[in-house]
This record gives sequence, structure tokens and C-alpha cells, in this order.
Amino acid sequence: MAQITIQDVAQMAGVSPATVSRALHSPHLVSKATRENIERIIRENNYIYNAAAADLSRRKSSVLGVFIPTTGGTVFASTVGAIEEYAYQRGFPLMVSNTRYDPEIEAVLLHKCLERRMAGVILTGYCQANEALILSMAEKGLPCLVAWEVLPESVPLSYVGIDNFQAAYEATDYLLGLGHRRVGLIVGPRSGILRAAKRYEGYVAALRARGLDEDPAYVVERHPTMLNGKEAMARLLRLPKPPTAVFAASDFMAIGAMAAARECGLRIPEDISIMGYDDIEFTNYTSPALSTVRVPSWDIGHLAVSLLMDMVESGDGQPRRLCLDTQLVLRKSCQHPPPGPHRPREGKGGVAR
Repeated sequence: MAQITIQDVAQMAGVSPATVSRALHSPHLVSKATRENIERIIRENNYIYNAAAADLSRRKSSVLGVFIPTTGGTVFASTVGAIEEYAYQRGFPLMVSNTRYDPEIEAVLLHKCLERRMAGVILTGYCQANEALILSMAEKGLPCLVAWEVLPESVPLSYVGIDNFQAAYEATDYLLGLGHRRVGLIVGPRSGILRAAKRYEGYVAALRARGLDEDPAYVVERHPTMLNGKEAMARLLRLPKPPTAVFAASDFMAIGAMAAARECGLRIPEDISIMGYDDIEFTNYTSPALSTVRVPSWDIGHLAVSLLMDMVESGDGQPRRLCLDTQLVLRKSCQHPPPGPHRPREGKGGVAR
């Protein structure tokens, strides 16, 4: 049996070929009854839509690019899941790429998106070294939207983000309000990641608001993994005067930090308080349950793809900007500092390695 064409589908459905095409690549633009009728005819006749040909005729792909810094974190999985769900409803498939926090990888992927005439790109943050490149891509007609960041007014890009400065300020100030005066920070690399720099700045501002100076020895920069969090905490606990509280600007690093504290024989929160950031699902199941900053990761993804779709369909190039609220979630991992000298005790592995 010969493969039916889009014209055949249109004739059977009593609509134009353009309506069939819209039902497939932009289903939200077609009435529910018409869309369901077209889908039934396609299903019953095993019609295969030639998306490549349609993209060629429009001179633009229907695929969206989504960049994430790592596939190892559930917090980004939640954002991508929301993007995928809403993009699917609008008829846009995704190409998800892992930049590994590497500006060179990110730059190569950006060029590929432009070469392939992709419909648009969502970047989960971006390497600051590529800011000029991203702006250039946007000027050349590639709709770009940044998620998880609030960009300066001087950067004319769309974003759906959170105020990383304010969230870190509130988390640090909460620990200071409990009476802690030696508060450590485990944070991502500040030199290339804007949200890490903002979290550091929020931490410093909270200290200064309480009349305290930042001690560089109490700040450790690592990529956000559990192992890095464990190693960073071990370094903090080797200090002559270790912190009585640690703000880990990633739940994965906070969970690693908890493991390091336990290996040193420290009780959480009796001997040391630990605060995380993201509110991933695991934080409800740590022992004790981890206090953290709740980031609306699903909402970020949903709104990011919604705004990007508006940019793609309108073609006006005007920046869309949204800043969502975070929330301090208080569980069992933080309390007032312990009285007297605070030194790690030796656990199974001796002093923290």
C-alpha cells in the first residue's frame, strides 16, 4: 500500500494541508475537535509526517535546544521534565545537551543550534565567558532564554530565574540568627557561574549585615556533587577553628557535607548545623532531614518554555523576564551553636580526610 501524503490526510479530514501541518507542529493553534480528527486519520492510515521537509520549507527547525550543566542532578531533571511536558503539548521536540560547566562545550553547542536553525534555546544558566556569543546568537535570530538566573538589566536576554543573592542571604542570615558566628560556605565556582557568584555575594552580605567579616578560609568552591561536598566539608573541619554551621549552596554538596561531619564523629545539628539549597527530593530522607532553600525548579521549566514559545511564534525579539520566589524550608539539620570549644572528634576514619 502506497504511503499517503499530507494532502490525502487533509482531504479525509476536510481541512487544508496547512491545517494538518499546524496540528502536527503547533497543535495549540488548532481546535481540539479538528486536531483529534486529524490525529485519528493519521493513526488509522499510518501516516508519517515529514518534519524535515516542513522545517526546510519554513527555513527553521521545530526542535528546541535545552542546555543543562550536568545530568547528575535531580534539580535540573525537574526543570527539563517541565520543559519537555509543555513543549510536547505545543508540538516541539527537545534536544537536551550537557555542557559539563565547560564554556568550550557550551560554545560548540550554541554554534550547532544556529547551524541547524533550531527554533530556540533554553540555557540553564550559562558560562559567563560565552555571554557575548549568546548575545550574538540572539541578534542573528536564534531565540535564547536563560533559566535559573536573574540577569543584569545591561544584558538584553530573556530569563526565568530566582534571586540567588537574596536566597543565599536569607539562608546565611537564618544561621547567624541562631547564634552562629563561624559560618562556612560551600559553593560552585564563582568565576564562571553567575548563580554561584550571586550566592557567594548573598552569603557575604548577610555576614556584613551582622557586623562580621568574611573569612576566606571558610569559603570552599567546588562543582556541586556529593563527593565534592564531602571533601569541602572535610577541609573546613580541619581548620584550627572550624565552622559551627555550614551553608552548602547545593543540596548534593550539603548531603556530602553531612557524611563528612558524621565520619568525624560530629552530630547534626548538636555539634554542627548544615543548610542546603535546591530542596531536592532526597532532603526529606537524610538523617536528620536537611534544612534548605526551596527552588521552584518545575515552575522555572514550565514558564521558561512558555516564554520561549511566545518568542518563537511572535518573532519580536523583545526580552521576557520573570523572577520567581524561593522559600526557606526548615527541617532538623540546624540549631543554635554548641557551647564551648568546637573540635571534630575522631570517627571511624579518624580526622576528616
